[in-house]
Amino acid sequence: MIRKPLIFLFLLLIPYSSNAENPALSNSATSPAAKSNKYQTGKEVHLPGTKGGPMINIPAGGFMMGCNSGVDKECNKNEKPYHHVNLDIYYLDKYEVAVGEYAKCVEAGRCAEPATGRYCNWGKPELGNYPINCVDWNQAGNYCRWAGKRLPTEAEWEKAARGSDGRKYPWGNQDATCYYAVMSQGGDGCSRRSTWPVGSRPAGASPYGIMDMAGNVWEWVADWYGEQYYGKSPAANPKGPASGKQGVLRGGSWSDFQETVRASERIGIRPARNNSDYGFRCARDAK
Repeated sequence: MIRKPLIFLFLLLIPYSSNAENPALSNSATSPAAKSNKYQTGKEVHLPGTKGGPMINIPAGGFMMGCNSGVDKECNKNEKPYHHVNLDIYYLDKYEVAVGEYAKCVEAGRCAEPATGRYCNWGKPELGNYPINCVDWNQAGNYCRWAGKRLPTEAEWEKAARGSDGRKYPWGNQDATCYYAVMSQGGDGCSRRSTWPVGSRPAGASPYGIMDMAGNVWEWVADWYGEQYYGKSPAANPKGPASGKQGVLRGGSWSDFQETVRASERIGIRPARNNSDYGFRCARDAK
C-alpha cells in the first residue's frame, strides 16, 4: 500500500520537457516517431561513401525564406521578399569543415592548400579542430566533392539554420551574443581575435542541432548570387541563378556583429576571393 503513493510522487518530480519552441527536435532519435523514420532527424550519422564529420538529416517540407520583418528590423533588400520554399529531404554537416578534415583532402592531392596568414588557420597544427578558413568557393566545392558530398544550396543552408518558424537566429529571436555565437562582442571572436573550435557554442545550435550557423566563419554555398533572386525564385528546391559573377556566403563570422549573423543575412563575393572569415560545410542528397 505504500508503493503507489511513492511512485506517484516520483512521477510528479520528473521535470517536464517540451519541444514546442523547437518542433523539429520533437522527432528525436529516441522518440517513437524517429524509430519508424529511417532518416532519424537530429541524429548524427556518418553516411556510407562520405568523409569528414557527422551529418544531420533535414526533413522534407516547407519553410519561410528571407527576412521576417515581424521579428527582424534589420532586413536588407536582398533578403526580400519573405517567401515560402519547399525542399526535398537532405543531409548537412553538423559542424563547419575543420582544418584537420581539410588537411586529409590536401594529403590526398585533391584539394589545394588554403591561404596562410595571421588570422588563417592553415599551417597551425594546434588548430586542427578549428574551422578551415581562408578558402575560396572552388576550394570549398572541391573538398565537398572529394568527401562524397556537395555544397548546400542557399535555401538548404537557410532552412537548416532557422527551421520552419521564421526565427531571426538559429537559436530563436533573442539578441545575438557570445553565449550563442563566436562573433564580435567585446572584441572580435568574443575577445580572442580569432575563430574558435567548431561547436564551441552549443546554446546557439539550430532547430535541427546544426552548430555554428551564426558566426565563427561565413560559409560558402553552391548558388550564384542574385540580389533580386528571391522575387523570382521557384517555390521548390531553388538553386539560385543559372550564372553570375559572385558566389554566396551565409552566417556571418567571428568578426561580425549581431545584425550580420542573422539567419537571413546573405552577401555576394567573387568566387576566387578568400578571407580569414570564409569557410564552409557540406551537404548531401538523401538517397
